[in-house]
Amino acid sequence: MLTGVVPLLFGAFLIGGVVYGVVARTVKQAADVPRMMAESVTGMASYIVLILVIAQFIAVFNWSNVGTLLAVESAELLESVGLTGFTAVVLFVLLVTVLNLFITSGSALWSLMAPVFVPTFMLLGMEPAFTQAAFRIADSATQMITPLNPYLFLALALLKRYEPSAQLGTLMSRLAIFVVPFLVTWLAVLGLFYAFDLPLGPGAGIHLE
Repeated sequence: MLTGVVPLLFGAFLIGGVVYGVVARTVKQAADVPRMMAESVTGMASYIVLILVIAQFIAVFNWSNVGTLLAVESAELLESVGLTGFTAVVLFVLLVTVLNLFITSGSALWSLMAPVFVPTFMLLGMEPAFTQAAFRIADSATQMITPLNPYLFLALALLKRYEPSAQLGTLMSRLAIFVVPFLVTWLAVLGLFYAFDLPLGPGAGIHLE
């Protein structure tokens, strides 16, 4: 079932979408279905191209074992300078917050960083789920202030309905004040989970056993 999950999901969404379109009278003929599907894919074109490049990047990583080498070297470097605990996690979060300004897709950025940092933190005794939680904290903190985020312009369009003179800088300046409080608060929460070794979810702890 897992190997065939893509066509199963495709069929489920296709049937659901066509039925809804017929009932809502937006699908009036068979030709409307492929046209609407093409319009949806057009909106994801930039994401698909980015994922294609990242997929090749990850494939080269796996083939060359560079990811494993970097993970081992990174873990040894962190151990040599004494950054083996929560401090290393904080530095990882700060790195992601900076990269997040240039790569706005969370899944794309995670695909780039996971092959190196997941095994790095595993060598330091941390669960992959904990690394994922740290990544999501960083991703949520600066995602809202990068001009490369398409949703920022959607928010600007909504803001202009109530404040016609508002510009992109206006919106970014108002959102920027939330970055540091979000980052500090979520890091504090993550620190509590780390300090008390609280589970992040079913079967997902902080430290490897």
